Amino acid sequence: MRVDSKTKFFYGMGFISVGIKDILYAVFVFFYFSQILGLDQIYTGTATLIALLFDAVSDPIIGTISDNYKSKKYGRRHPFMAMSAIPLGISTYLLFKPFNDLSQFELFLWMTFFSILIRFFLSLFLVPGMSLGAELSSDYDERTVITSYRIMFATLISPFVSFFGLVYFFVPEDGMSTGLLNIDAYPKFAMFCALIMISTILLSVYGTKHTIPKLPKIHKKESLKSLLKNISTAYRMKSFNSLVLFTMMIYVALGIGNSLITYFLSFFFELNQTEVAIIIFSGAIGGVISLFAAPKIGEKFDKKTGVIISTFLFGLFMASPFNLRIFGLFPENGDPLLLGTYLFFTTIAYTFLWTSMSLVNSMMADVVDEYESITNQRHEGLFFSTMSFAYKLTVGLGYFFAGILLKLISFPTQTEIQNIPTEIISKLGLIGGPLLMIIYFFSILFILKYPIDKQKYLEIRKKLKG
Repeated sequence: MRVDSKTKFFYGMGFISVGIKDILYAVFVFFYFSQILGLDQIYTGTATLIALLFDAVSDPIIGTISDNYKSKKYGRRHPFMAMSAIPLGISTYLLFKPFNDLSQFELFLWMTFFSILIRFFLSLFLVPGMSLGAELSSDYDERTVITSYRIMFATLISPFVSFFGLVYFFVPEDGMSTGLLNIDAYPKFAMFCALIMISTILLSVYGTKHTIPKLPKIHKKESLKSLLKNISTAYRMKSFNSLVLFTMMIYVALGIGNSLITYFLSFFFELNQTEVAIIIFSGAIGGVISLFAAPKIGEKFDKKTGVIISTFLFGLFMASPFNLRIFGLFPENGDPLLLGTYLFFTTIAYTFLWTSMSLVNSMMADVVDEYESITNQRHEGLFFSTMSFAYKLTVGLGYFFAGILLKLISFPTQTEIQNIPTEIISKLGLIGGPLLMIIYFFSILFILKYPIDKQKYLEIRKKLKG
């Protein structure tokens, strides 16, 4: 089944909220709590790790409830997506509005509590939303196009929001080296982001509700015993395990990089606030390019090979600015070529990252069909809850390990760059370059075991129709 462009547009629009959440945690949250409020870096990472443990429980529960929810008028996915919008926005705002004079432990509890809420309400949209994408089409290649729209919207708008915030909200006051040190800007910017998140989710729900009558229906509601048996079947599937382990490894490494991006750009490459905002656009540019690249690469090489190629090139280009700097082959700080060169490398890197993720999510939709051919049940919500969980490892284990790494290199808090020893700055480069590149390359080992190619998928669809 082919899906018209308008439907794909509205479907993808809802994931703008995911991108905004990502940019908040990548650029603002870690910096805000550690550098502005002075929360110990271990506390900061641990808060997000605790929220991750709640995700481990809530994501599959949301997926399973969504799978078994039955409404002729509203479908299985749309009610959950709609009810996530307003609570997600409110929780996002309150994260950046802690009470004054909180102790270290109280501040840790504040960050933990609202991180849990944000991640829960994001799951309430994300798990059914990803499941909906798998249900919109059963065409092998069309599924990659649909996931490409989702990833494009998740990556396209958030850099504009971030840039707008850095220019209009985070205005440096007297004596500040950067507007990111302006504590009063954070809650105002959070409110701005919250309103966008709420509106885009609700527009996405409204713009895709016409698809409800055409979506797959549940065969029958399962007993708990039957459900547990089928879950056990899913976790024994080589195709399922391959995709989940690959995605988790990629997102943990990406989470470390995203958590430290402000440190990398501000301290290692010494870019100013405007230059940092420009660099963030590389993810958006890569997202737009991948909208066209992912389907083409998937068709030319098949999905599995496309993921292997894309992941290798992503890891190579993402780490190149750091690795080349280590060998003295990258423009020095202050060089007019630095910004453009860094933007070039990261744009290529993000193009291949989002291409890889588009293909992987399309592959998971194929795995759901394989699962149905075995069990005669459809559990998009259950399967995509694992992808949602893996995705949120970005700011879960990523933050946790980022905090540990900063602690290991003795990186100070609430300190201007001129007061940080050179050897500590250099250690940041070892994290951003060789360490993360090795993890990216290692993730490819998991995808090598994925068994479904286009021919096998067509056999699965034939079995389902027969």
